[in-house]
Amino acid sequence: MGNRELRASIGVVGAGGLFWGVAGAVHLGFVQTNGGRRSGWGLPDGGGWYEFAFVVGALLTLYSVPGLLRRSEWWPALSLSAGAVVGVVSVLVLGQGPRYWVAASAMALVGVAAPLANRLWGRHHPI
Repeated sequence: MGNRELRASIGVVGAGGLFWGVAGAVHLGFVQTNGGRRSGWGLPDGGGWYEFAFVVGALLTLYSVPGLLRRSEWWPALSLSAGAVVGVVSVLVLGQGPRYWVAASAMALVGVAAPLANRLWGRHHPI
């Protein structure tokens, strides 16, 4: 397995975790915490796995994206699309309300835009 294939595999796992965490956040909603100096927004109790998946998925995706969006080849960007498919399926399994459909549409848009933008970017900036 070469460097591109490894980054593509990491991209699928990272984007899948990121979008699964977003699906959980859409499902559970955000709550405001009043802890004095530590007040803020977060997921309610029971959302720890979604938060963990979101953070780890975001870090893995940020690590792999520069290698996925290289101009020489466009197919590794499809790993971001595969992660978006995981997110779309997850969010629609969790619910069918308007907020779920908006989140699924946004994830689908990202999934379509990543390889398309990379393909068009490669045309204008040859190696």
